[in-house]
Amino acid sequence: MSRALWLAVVVACSGPSAPEVRAPPPVAIDAGVAHAVIDAPALDRDLPRLVERSLAMYRDVAGALAASADCAVVAARLGELARGYRDVVDANAKVLHDGRAKELRAALEPHGDAFDASARTIVQSPTMAKCSQDAAFAKAFDALLEPPP
Repeated sequence: MSRALWLAVVVACSGPSAPEVRAPPPVAIDAGVAHAVIDAPALDRDLPRLVERSLAMYRDVAGALAASADCAVVAARLGELARGYRDVVDANAKVLHDGRAKELRAALEPHGDAFDASARTIVQSPTMAKCSQDAAFAKAFDALLEPPP
């Protein structure tokens, strides 16, 4: 598996999709962290942070697939991850829409081995093989990577 899979996912995040209303997940933040988050640049303008969050998303997806072979359980977990990582998908789509794919590739390069390992774990997962034809699982997996309308 190569970095091409990750880039394909990132590029896929830039295409059109059907509009969907999503409520943000509840977040508990202490005052010190809240101040730091408010002062942080937008995720699409902070490529090192975007890469970190993207890698965390991949690891969490791989973990969800490893944690259960029950397609309904994994689909529910993927739905949670989709809500929790919406900022990552939105930021990746914005970077690509703005024509900054080359900058994103450069930011991803130092983390290529980690992305490759996570992508390989996802693609080769027995749960992925078992559940890929399950409609609810497929919908949840697609929703995880859908770009904003």
